[in-house]
Amino acid sequence: MIRIVILGGAGFIGSNLAKRLCNSYEVHVVDDLSGGDIRNIKDIPCVFHHADYHYFDLLSVNPDIIFHFACQKMIYSIEEPFRDLEVNTKGTLQILEYCRKHDVPLIYVSSGSVYGNPTVFPTPEDYPCRPESPYGVSKWFAEEYCRLYHRMYGLDIKIVRPHSVYGPNQRRFGVVTRFILQALRDKPFTIEGNGNQRRAFTYVNDFIDGLLTVWLKGKSGETYNIAGDIPYSVNELAEIVSDVVGVPLKKIYVPRKKGDLNLTHPSIKKMENLGWIPKVDLRDGVGRTLDWILDEGIESFIY
Repeated sequence: MIRIVILGGAGFIGSNLAKRLCNSYEVHVVDDLSGGDIRNIKDIPCVFHHADYHYFDLLSVNPDIIFHFACQKMIYSIEEPFRDLEVNTKGTLQILEYCRKHDVPLIYVSSGSVYGNPTVFPTPEDYPCRPESPYGVSKWFAEEYCRLYHRMYGLDIKIVRPHSVYGPNQRRFGVVTRFILQALRDKPFTIEGNGNQRRAFTYVNDFIDGLLTVWLKGKSGETYNIAGDIPYSVNELAEIVSDVVGVPLKKIYVPRKKGDLNLTHPSIKKMENLGWIPKVDLRDGVGRTLDWILDEGIESFIY
């Protein structure tokens, strides 16, 4: 049986991947739980390793493939830029060394934030990157190390760039989850800036479909955007959430964080050429996320 390691596998997206793969593969989740949540994998038949990248060499896992999600989250980026560099860039380099020594293929999960504020839309993968945050820089550097190891050592590496992924198991940091919880608690939606910034929101099941498509059909050394095909403004998201939850629309506006981007609208042409397209529209995805939050119980969320 193929043995799969998911670094950061107790986190939001990683745990959804573990759930998808656990019945067909031997799945090992490696997570230090600094950002992940053990509840995300409590019902998944996987092997859990409570460790971070410093100790990965010590694990006798011998994987056939590694999916690398582990990172310092963007919300901490401005205050902790050295931590971003340590975890996102140096941590990825350490994983690359492991892969080089043991000839293990790697799927690196980067970020759409590497583009910064582009001027070409939809934005293709070869658009010159100019990140606007330490987080984006650290992910871009990690990508460059991945491409270097592919060129120098022939390592089988594929890079994906997720864009505004949301859905079940997103317990912290996501605007969709936050808006739903605010609606359920009869609180106004907290919107940063004027709310006109637009995002290519991507439902997590669509992202996992895309990720597996890259694994099975993607070309080694290539980079792929995985994103929703229609960008929505944060104001439009608030309207959809209020309608789906069934509460009046109430909003308060607060200053934007540094590094917040104006528009993310990536090209998904390369993914379409592999046979993938997003299937879940934003309204449907919000409804599915609402169902998950209600099943979990809103009292279990720290927002």
